Amino acid sequence: MNRSFAALLCAGITCSGTLALAKAPPERAAELGTTLTPMGSEAAGNADGSIPAWKPLTDTKFKRGDNPYAADKPIATITAKNVGEYEPFLTEGHKALFKTFPDTYRIKLYPSHRGAAYPQWFLDATKANASTVELTNSGHGFCCAAQGFPFPIPGNGTEVMWNHIVRYNTQGYRGYVAAAATTSAGDYVVERSYLELSYVYNSPKATPATLNNQNLYVMSKTVAPVSKAGTSYLLHVPLDRIKQSTGVWSFISGGRTLRIGEVGYDNPAFEGLMTQDQIDMFNGPLDRYTIKLVGKREMIVPYDSYRLYDPDLKYKDIITKGHINQDEARYEKHRVWIIEATVREGISHRYKKRVFYLDEDSWIVIAQDIYDERDQFWRFAESHSINFPNVPVMVNGVQVHYDLQSRRYVILNLTNEEKELIEYDWKAEPSYFTPANLKRFTSNRR
Repeated sequence: MNRSFAALLCAGITCSGTLALAKAPPERAAELGTTLTPMGSEAAGNADGSIPAWKPLTDTKFKRGDNPYAADKPIATITAKNVGEYEPFLTEGHKALFKTFPDTYRIKLYPSHRGAAYPQWFLDATKANASTVELTNSGHGFCCAAQGFPFPIPGNGTEVMWNHIVRYNTQGYRGYVAAAATTSAGDYVVERSYLELSYVYNSPKATPATLNNQNLYVMSKTVAPVSKAGTSYLLHVPLDRIKQSTGVWSFISGGRTLRIGEVGYDNPAFEGLMTQDQIDMFNGPLDRYTIKLVGKREMIVPYDSYRLYDPDLKYKDIITKGHINQDEARYEKHRVWIIEATVREGISHRYKKRVFYLDEDSWIVIAQDIYDERDQFWRFAESHSINFPNVPVMVNGVQVHYDLQSRRYVILNLTNEEKELIEYDWKAEPSYFTPANLKRFTSNRR
């Protein structure tokens, strides 16, 4: 076996739970755009060629339904019968799915591509951040950046997680998405929502002085099924959520707008099958956990799953009993950062331990192993991220959150049956995201 596959790659980083606060030295920052990509990942491929060098994919003519890798054929199909050959490269969650559904679960492994692409101004900001940005408030915030990945050359696990939390998603977006929570028998009801989201961090004109500790604003409303329609929420999400709590307002049809308390952490979502801080794979804050940077490793993960976004597919083609239709999913071998999060002594969270796997090119949490308070494996989440080369942006749209104990799962951010895709680079001023406007937002027919 190639040593680079089996070993954790910790060269040049601190692979421990220690919170190193030092900025990247100038000689390391100078590697961005040379031996490192502008995002901080290794520019070169691996020794045996199964992971290629980074080659950004941009295409202004890209349209809905396009698949730049449609001609690829699977390298292998992993099943319960041959999974042992691939175990060194699989998450614990994927191994658990093979054990839970040995007759139906499989992984189709395809050639790897590294097409993650971002606007040049964002990459320029990322390079500047390498030698200027540092953690503040014991890691609950950071200073001196308003755009870019804040820690392209991370020194600890907290910095790695910050890259996911404030990664680039354009200035904002709006549109319809669908979700479904399945039963163990495979039944489900599609829940359709409309949202409008605007970023403060990663807005091109933002400065550290104008951020005012804000990360993003969002309004969302449920439009189907009828039993849930008319409920909407407004969130003001800070960067440092320990220094300042998230502002949350709710409006129920026929009622009035009410401010409610913090709804993050392990508050239940989607029939209790996941927690609020699992939305977006992880949205923070990190204060209930001790964060350990394990290192970097080559693993088989969901990637470039363009079929899961294809309008030719219906939701019933994707949502199947026990797990999604794995014939429509795509997996590739990539290098990922591995972070262990363990609940701090005396602190409560229903997830005692979580292991996050972050794609080295996009910093997206692409998979997550979850353990319960008895140290038993419980849940698993995966993100089927793709690159929209016309924007360009790498997104973690379709997410699947499995509860292995109940044999149920939740799938988020489906858009196949929508008439239009999400509109990226949509922007609204902070004055739009007010409690007074939430009622108008709810009643608007859009």
